[in-house]
Amino acid sequence: MVRGMKPMLRDSYGPREKPRRCKRGIALLAVVLLVDLHASSVLPMADSERISCFVLGKVHVALCPVTGYFEEDPLFTYSLEPIPSGLSDEERRKYDRLYYPRTRKILLETYDIMFFSDARIQHFTPRQYHDLDYSFREAGLPSVWSFGPAYGQAIENSIIHEVLPVSNHNGHYHKNWRVVFRPQQGPVFDPFVELGMERVIGDGYAFVVPRPGSIVWGDMQPLNTPFLVSWRPGGSQGGLTWVFADEYNQLWWGLSSAARDNNPYAIDMATNLILYSLDMPLISDISSRREARRLLSTFRAQKLLVLSMIEWADNFGANVLDLSDRLTMLEDHVDDVLQSYLEQDYPSAITIMQSTDKAILEITGDAIRLKDEALFWVYISEWMVVTSVAMLTGFIVWTLMVRRRLYRYVGTTRVQTQF
Repeated sequence: MVRGMKPMLRDSYGPREKPRRCKRGIALLAVVLLVDLHASSVLPMADSERISCFVLGKVHVALCPVTGYFEEDPLFTYSLEPIPSGLSDEERRKYDRLYYPRTRKILLETYDIMFFSDARIQHFTPRQYHDLDYSFREAGLPSVWSFGPAYGQAIENSIIHEVLPVSNHNGHYHKNWRVVFRPQQGPVFDPFVELGMERVIGDGYAFVVPRPGSIVWGDMQPLNTPFLVSWRPGGSQGGLTWVFADEYNQLWWGLSSAARDNNPYAIDMATNLILYSLDMPLISDISSRREARRLLSTFRAQKLLVLSMIEWADNFGANVLDLSDRLTMLEDHVDDVLQSYLEQDYPSAITIMQSTDKAILEITGDAIRLKDEALFWVYISEWMVVTSVAMLTGFIVWTLMVRRRLYRYVGTTRVQTQF
């Protein structure tokens, strides 16, 4: 059962509001729905069926893969707390006051899983450390960890160290490796072996020492060192705690621009890990899920184009209510798509989305046409102004410089010598 969520969660598929005309061509309220810096859609979603995530540390999409995954996949909502390196403890506490839950109750009621991306949390108060320890051991809150310098700076000498499934996380080295998953551990990652994930190359890693009783899900070969380790720190009551040994290697996760398509199924692997941590059904059909997600992303992009064209036309006084109504009606069909996506009924989601492609393309074309019609009169008025100025300037130049009608000759005087 997914926990309840607070309204401050980032959401790429947030609540929908019907756009309407405002006085003096002010931008449509539909565009105001794009309130989040990273969020880029206004598709509706039933929050009670979604997974809320909290990411701390290095949260930029070029350093932390899950940030981009949560933005792309409508299954997730998320909040970020950036903790840049080089800050003082007091500066980090300012970030806590902005982003971190004020109480343990808020933390547990708001989020279903936490991600620590080399999070340098040495500034945490004892109460915050104990809240995390309680959440992981007794409240069943899952967590996923990836370390760099944060392990030695913030974790190794804290009570959180005993929560982790590894007793040591040593260094950061550079040598090519590939992941080999252990098939005896269960079906969480088995589908990705068939999809070729074991052929993906990484080049950065650390040596980790698994604790007795932990589970090693995969190894980095030929290094013969664990890649992913997990356990439940509080026994059956504890939440699954995971540790990656690669510090979210940019090559393996495809974070850099040069490696963008190296590991296309990493988003689905991370989703399976989260679903397994929350005792939810694993992905039933990876290929169909990817196609449904692609169609939803395409709809988001097309809808943003329509909204920008509608806003532009509205600013120039065009009547955009018809387009707004058509777009709202189209969203009703997308409601069913999102529900099917959450229920893993991907064939139904794909069928509905394919039927909306023609409609959204027609709306896009009409929005562009309406924008062009509104701008036509702008172009005409500008042309008339420029032409009038050119004609007036030409007349003045002709009159003054060529025909010289306004010139008046004056007499001249000769300088007389004075004796």
